[in-house]
Amino acid sequence: MQVQLSQTIPSTILVIAKEPLIQTLMCSLVDLSGHRAAQPRGDETVAAAVARVRPRLLLLDCEHDGACEDEAYQAAARVGAEVLLFTPSRSRAEVADLAAERGLRSMALPIRLHEFTETLQSTLRA
Repeated sequence: MQVQLSQTIPSTILVIAKEPLIQTLMCSLVDLSGHRAAQPRGDETVAAAVARVRPRLLLLDCEHDGACEDEAYQAAARVGAEVLLFTPSRSRAEVADLAAERGLRSMALPIRLHEFTETLQSTLRA
């Protein structure tokens, strides 16, 4: 299946996930959606990775320790990055509630590539 990427301007998206397999999966989805995936280095903190990469969007696993810390959201705000919370293990409603507490958008896995791409695009337009 081929996704239409018309009018997609590639953006750098920093992916932060708790589990390495989920990190790889999300980076692949970012790349397939026409954007550039970036990852933190080694034991780099979320804030340090945001400062280094200066992403347009921070795709943050709500299970990652950084999702519970204000520092990650403050770092994203400093570089003008949107934040999109995701979850590989919670329900859509649970991650939506967590995101709503911070005024953010969210998504849950599993997700189809088309829906993933649309979610990224709508978040980047916000």
